[in-house]
Amino acid sequence: MYTLRELSTSYLGLYLLVVLVLFVLLKLLHPDRYYSMVFFWKRTSSNEEFNKPFNKTKAFSLEGFVFRALIFGLMTQVFLSETLDAASFDISVLSWAGIFVLFWAAKTLIEGGLVAMLGKHEALLKIFYIRAVFKEKWAFVFGCLTLMLIYVSLSSVAARLLALGYLLGLITIHLRFMKLYFRYRSIKKVYIILYICASEIGPIWLLTQTLKF
Repeated sequence: MYTLRELSTSYLGLYLLVVLVLFVLLKLLHPDRYYSMVFFWKRTSSNEEFNKPFNKTKAFSLEGFVFRALIFGLMTQVFLSETLDAASFDISVLSWAGIFVLFWAAKTLIEGGLVAMLGKHEALLKIFYIRAVFKEKWAFVFGCLTLMLIYVSLSSVAARLLALGYLLGLITIHLRFMKLYFRYRSIKKVYIILYICASEIGPIWLLTQTLKF
């Protein structure tokens, strides 16, 4: 039988409580985002979403963003500690989640400046919104995986592969949405390439360099 003795030396119980509160708030405030995240296997068409009218008030979900930050913090902790168990849910997860928030804020400033320079604000904001929906789905999948694997006693290699799988998934999501940028025929392609390098490749490269230390 599972034992809960490790809860006394970890924040697993608090982590689960925070996630539960986030899901409740997400269902109440953003039901569409909630169902999209929880029923992640249901396909979301990026082209269909791109062609829908854009509603700025529904584009950002604080609850979904905080959940993504927690999963990022947990995956980073798993990668660095090379283990996944109840003790992995410590204060380091919160620290890495805070770094994720700072990274996201810096990336948003870069993107905001480039969006102002390139124009087409609404179209670019649509891409950010659709991309965030897919990231929420990905975070939910790995959130479920980590909870199922806590007491499996993963090897260091398996734990690192799990964390790297999450990171590679994020990179794939970013690469997948690059094709949408080239829909703007009124913008020179060189500007789009510079935008992609500054807002996509640059931050991801900085993140990988940070993980090395």
